Amino acid sequence: PPDSNIGWRIEFRSMEVQLSDFENAAYAVFITLLTRTILKFGLNFYIPISQIDQNMQTAHKRDAVLNEKFHFRKNVLEGEDDSELMSLNEIMNGKDDFVGLVPLVHQYLDSMQDHESRPTLNKYLSLISKRASGELMTGAAYLRQFVTQHPAYKQDSVVSPEITFDLVKRAADIGTGDYKASELTGDFI
Repeated sequence: PPDSNIGWRIEFRSMEVQLSDFENAAYAVFITLLTRTILKFGLNFYIPISQIDQNMQTAHKRDAVLNEKFHFRKNVLEGEDDSELMSLNEIMNGKDDFVGLVPLVHQYLDSMQDHESRPTLNKYLSLISKRASGELMTGAAYLRQFVTQHPAYKQDSVVSPEITFDLVKRAADIGTGDYKASELTGDFI
């Protein structure tokens, strides 16, 4: 943090709990694979802390995953310190001369030659990729849409007990597999 003497640190923050076990597994596996990819290929994600602070502010905006750009290193494989503003889709899936995190994880998996678990890992990575591209909704967008489209919602920012009950029921049904939210999970579940 600025004006602190704690020095450099690296962290992956814990994610919000998703609605289904599949989604939770996808994010947990992705982070694990990304850390292994970083170590295997010696990737460098350093950017100035001021840009990280800006990224945190940007990430708090509604639908930032689709509409905002974040500071990210142009080249994670070499020593150049330049960063640029990229969409989350570009960071995760790549663009022009930037490979993207999901393709880098696929390169790592290719080097491991683990054919047995690869189909499941590919599904997890595909979910992450499609969320970043906007092809699939994020959990927050899904829940927000559920509330705003609920028949009892009065466009007044009040989530009534009736809406809350239906929302919690829907979340539970998604979690148990009794409701398929294809806009959230695609054909993966």
